Amino acid sequence: MSWLHPSFLWLLLALPLAAFLPRGRRDPGQRGLRVLVFAALVVALARPVQVEEDRRAHQVFVVDASPSAVQGAAALESAAAMARALPDDARASLVVFGGEDGVIPPGVAADFDLQRALPAARDGSPLGAALAAGAAEVPAGSRGALTILSDARATDRRWGRAVQELQERGLPVHGLALDSPGDDVYPVRLLALQPLRVGHGGRLAAEVFGVAARCDLRLDGPDGELARLEGVRLDGLTTAVLELEPGEVGFLELSLQVEVTAGANARADNDQLRTTVAVDEPRRVLYLGERVRGGRSSLARLAGAGFQVEAWDGQRLSAETLASYDLAVLDDLPRETLGDDSMASLARAVEGEGLGLLASGGKASFGPGGYHDTPVAELLPVEFIQKEEKRDPSTSLVVIIDTSGSMGGNRVQLAKEVARLAIRRLLPHDKVGLVEFYGAKRWAAPIQPASNSIEIERALNRLDAGGGTVILPAIEEAFYGLKNVQTRYKHVLILTDGGVETGAFEPLLRRMAADGINISTVLIGPEAHSEFLVTLANWGKGRFYSVPNRFNLPEILLKQPASSKLPAYRPGVHQVRARGGASWWGDLDAGDVPELAGYVETRERPGAQVLVETVEGAHPVLASWRYGLGRVTAFTSEPSGPGTEPWADWPEAGAFWARVLERTASDLREPYEYELRREGNALVLSARRDDPRAGAPRAQRLTGAEPVELEFRRRAPDRFEARLQADPAEELRLVAEASAGGLAVRRRLVSPAFADRLDEHRVPPQEALDLAALSASTGGEARPFAQATDFLPAAAGGTRALRLVPLWPWFVLLALGLYLVELAYRRRPQGRATTS
Repeated sequence: MSWLHPSFLWLLLALPLAAFLPRGRRDPGQRGLRVLVFAALVVALARPVQVEEDRRAHQVFVVDASPSAVQGAAALESAAAMARALPDDARASLVVFGGEDGVIPPGVAADFDLQRALPAARDGSPLGAALAAGAAEVPAGSRGALTILSDARATDRRWGRAVQELQERGLPVHGLALDSPGDDVYPVRLLALQPLRVGHGGRLAAEVFGVAARCDLRLDGPDGELARLEGVRLDGLTTAVLELEPGEVGFLELSLQVEVTAGANARADNDQLRTTVAVDEPRRVLYLGERVRGGRSSLARLAGAGFQVEAWDGQRLSAETLASYDLAVLDDLPRETLGDDSMASLARAVEGEGLGLLASGGKASFGPGGYHDTPVAELLPVEFIQKEEKRDPSTSLVVIIDTSGSMGGNRVQLAKEVARLAIRRLLPHDKVGLVEFYGAKRWAAPIQPASNSIEIERALNRLDAGGGTVILPAIEEAFYGLKNVQTRYKHVLILTDGGVETGAFEPLLRRMAADGINISTVLIGPEAHSEFLVTLANWGKGRFYSVPNRFNLPEILLKQPASSKLPAYRPGVHQVRARGGASWWGDLDAGDVPELAGYVETRERPGAQVLVETVEGAHPVLASWRYGLGRVTAFTSEPSGPGTEPWADWPEAGAFWARVLERTASDLREPYEYELRREGNALVLSARRDDPRAGAPRAQRLTGAEPVELEFRRRAPDRFEARLQADPAEELRLVAEASAGGLAVRRRLVSPAFADRLDEHRVPPQEALDLAALSASTGGEARPFAQATDFLPAAAGGTRALRLVPLWPWFVLLALGLYLVELAYRRRPQGRATTS
């Protein structure tokens, strides 16, 4: 014998009190009976039980009484018949789910040892809960079986844990499948494929079930029809995509109506599905432009309500300013207007923060003074092709001629010819001077305009060989003379046979090169003294020439012509064609883009995607690529200006620019990713942080008279969770907000009623519990309900089952009997005493 509440046995210590209280003369027999009554009551309170081995089989019948189970009443009668056919020692239990109160008739309940009903209420048909309840009716270690009579189309699909428990315990599940109408057509779900924004085309996935049928889908809003899709073929669960463009921010109530045009439809009361979707604010666009008058307003008109285009105030762009925008449009804005600091901030925002950038325009964007060789140019998916306007800036030339004794004979004459050729390359506004060295140095002709050709020629003619070779002082003289000359290029040309002295040439020549003076050397004569002259030319950042005779006179290069970058702007009529396909354009028909009246010729960079190009030359007009975290798109003409005048009457122009802006806008600037789920009577909002700069999220529940603030708790370093009590039948609307980098991003969220369940009449057969597979996995038997008349479920499982036989009722009866004996004993007749 064991005790369930042994602590009550301490009351036995009070037995003496029962024997001696109350005081007075009393019969010892009566005192003994009172003590026995008290002792029996104390033992009964301690709940004694007898532990015995249980060899009975526990049969549990789980019956589906939900509205979709049209054979629910017959299933109850069949379960009762099977219970009556069980052996006498078997224990039968009944679990009914999905019905209303009083679903179990009294005649059926009498055939079971225990009956339990799980009403549908707001949970529809809770098949998982019914399986768990059935498993609980089989004691641990006992033999048993579950027999489920259902169409298996449960609205609550959380049956995995119950099935796992049945498999682990070795309890077989016998499935008797009820018939369900297979010729019904009904909508199952209506889900938004991406967050919806006002003014943007949104896509909704409508799941519809039907077999060998055809239907039309109509999507209605508060003000009437929003979208229609005709001729949808149904062969099982079919997904159709509907498109709409929300016109207002907030929560949009939608109704999906299925209109069957071909095939059977068993029910007409489940052809409509209602839901609510959240619509967020338009994208914010920073417009940097206005060189084309009205460019901002024109772009805003073309893009539509989905973009809030704001004009730049002209102040320096900062990271905080750019963080509040999804996209920046650089429209033909001159470089000097934007400024270097703003360009650097813009480049950092695109590469490191995911800001979208659309660069467009003509000469101001891609021409002189534009963004060539700037951080912005590095971002673009195209390279600038610039035509060059050559200019010939002024030059000062000092010719140093060796007139030492070794230059006698033809060598000095050869040096004069080379000098004449170099001087002839100069223009009249250039300057020239002559220095000779012959052991000493002197200016044969001071620096003067090259137009004084007669004076310069006379100075050359006076030169003659004689003396030693001391060149370093001559180079120093040329250096000092050129320091006072203001010209674009400065050059020193040394003509010698190479037999010069040694000295500190390197420091002098390197200093001259650092001051912008180039030194070139010319070897006169056939002797091989070139190595030293080559070294001098390298130190002076010039060139080396060798002139062995008068038949090999070189072309002396004294300067590089400067160039001015001109835009490769091509006016005229240019036919263009679209590329990119549906991956970029979606459903927009961009195959008929009108011609351009002008564009800037560019060249695509490796890795860029060209979306629109010219037919002639295949020059990119619209190109895009991912740069860092952001996307950059280049349009080599003006969105609204002379280049796109032929687009003024193009009906697809608005859709074209809306698509370009949408695809270019930031897709990585959401601080958090949100998820809603229902858990019984609770709504759980999970927020996963995508931006490490983001602070803690905030959210409000809008359903009801006053907004209710949700309290988030950190579950992981980048994961937060808020929970609130909510009626499963109630639709919930919330607004979540988080800030990152100065930008406050707000998201609207909606959780429809029964968000994680399906309506009772909208469960497609594909999502029903597979009774045959369940029976096979647990060792049970599956058959149609029509074959249930001769079915007797077999029990299995069990190890050593124990059961508790309660003994306390016997002690209660014992106490009652003793009390009656004690009462009769007290009232027995007393004999009279005899007197003498």
